[in-house]
Amino acid sequence: MGSRTNRTIFAGIFSFVLLAAVFTFGHGNEHGHVTATVGGGTISVDYHRPLANGRDLLSMIKPGAYWRMGADEATTLTTDVDLQLGDTTVPKGEYVLWAHFEDSDNWSLTLASAPSRRQPDPATIVVELPGSVSKTSSLVDMLTIDLTGQGNNGTLTVEWGTARLTADFTAA
Repeated sequence: MGSRTNRTIFAGIFSFVLLAAVFTFGHGNEHGHVTATVGGGTISVDYHRPLANGRDLLSMIKPGAYWRMGADEATTLTTDVDLQLGDTTVPKGEYVLWAHFEDSDNWSLTLASAPSRRQPDPATIVVELPGSVSKTSSLVDMLTIDLTGQGNNGTLTVEWGTARLTADFTAA
């Protein structure tokens, strides 16, 4: 009886540790972190990097849909300087990033103030900044987000599959 009880306790502890690891570390997607200096401040993006595995991003997303960039957890942009995205001034802080596809040639970088699972709650959308869509010169299997900064100007670039999405912004 004691041996069976010990095995049951061990199995329970093992299961708990395994579940905790899955929830803590996600589904095995590599973590990505990029930073840039814009307007004297630091901007960073934290995300998880799914693999395309032959999928075509632009054919997977229906026009009008929002795409939660990354995997496992919400992709976040953190800035310690106010940003100007189009006509909207975005206060320093942390935001959830989404891509909003109008069609295969037009998208908007969407910043929301709170995470959501399927699409951003309209009440939490801070700004939608029009961006451009182009094709990569070669297949990018692992989602890649890049930030660049020069003076007051910044660019966010997302590449996955054969799609390249870019959006420009400035320090406010």
